[in-house]
Amino acid sequence: MHLYLVDDGTLTAGALRRELPAALTGWPVTLTVLSMGPGQEGIEPLPGHEKGVKEFYGSPAELAGKLAGAEILVVHKAPVTEEVIASAPGLRLIACARAHPVNVDVRAALKRGIPVVHAPGRAADSTADLTMALLLFLARNMGETCRLVRRLGAGAWQYDCRSRLEGVELAGKVLGIIGFGQVGRRVAVRAQAFGLNILVYSPHVDPVEILAAGGRPVTLEELLSASDFVSLHTRPAPEKRGLIGAPQLALMKSSACLINTARGELVDEEALYHALKGKRIRAAALDVLISEPPPPDHPFFTLPNVVLTPHLGGKTEAAPVKASKIIVEEIVNFLSGKPLHHVISGI
Repeated sequence: MHLYLVDDGTLTAGALRRELPAALTGWPVTLTVLSMGPGQEGIEPLPGHEKGVKEFYGSPAELAGKLAGAEILVVHKAPVTEEVIASAPGLRLIACARAHPVNVDVRAALKRGIPVVHAPGRAADSTADLTMALLLFLARNMGETCRLVRRLGAGAWQYDCRSRLEGVELAGKVLGIIGFGQVGRRVAVRAQAFGLNILVYSPHVDPVEILAAGGRPVTLEELLSASDFVSLHTRPAPEKRGLIGAPQLALMKSSACLINTARGELVDEEALYHALKGKRIRAAALDVLISEPPPPDHPFFTLPNVVLTPHLGGKTEAAPVKASKIIVEEIVNFLSGKPLHHVISGI
């Protein structure tokens, strides 16, 4: 059995490179590591044979030229296009160490009968932590506080200056969670420790589960109208593009804040810019944008009431290790003939 690991220079690929040799001890598996550092990154699907994948590092053509003997292919952000899959006639398993294998053409793999496994929940705790950090940052006006301290130095300790920085106490406030998957549920647990009341809009989740987790299932309109903080944790899908647009922002309280640590395309950025500029909502904290990195003249950079972080949801020491352990376990299951736990069954 020939296993090919694409080391794209990411921390997760490095963790896989450390974990796999020990896990494969005793198995008749030859491990080949292909070092392909980050190169071209496609944020949107590219034309021709590169359709079906996005958010990838590297060249599909380069990878396709190196996989003739691969039976198991392990990647993090390398592009596994239809061309790449076709270049490995003996391929039997694709393992992608991401929560959502958007850089893998799952349709092409399933047409060949090749299972695709992934690592759901790899960064769920890390992303939930960041969500709460951003919520607290907004609640206590940390952005304006840091700017004033840098500008005024000791003058920021004057009473009138500190009074301008009056924040929001979380106990008794309402957090609306859109999407109640692995991240959304963890955010709910953390938020309740701060005394926040939880509303949830997640139509594909049984309301009994939401109630058992301490939330109250509501419609999207009810959530937006009643929440002091709105946090996005739903999966991306074509019908969800612009899920939060001008009509939805108009429903929110003028004192409310929006937090997005899920996907940039969930938010209509132009509508959000105008809502923030016109102070129709209080503030926003965004770890994800439609285009990453954003252009230098992105209008969000001009607003004092938006906090931007460069896609840090999974950037902790734990997330790459969790991803590698999930993938290694799935590979061992495959080699043992056991059921796969994290296999993509459809598209």
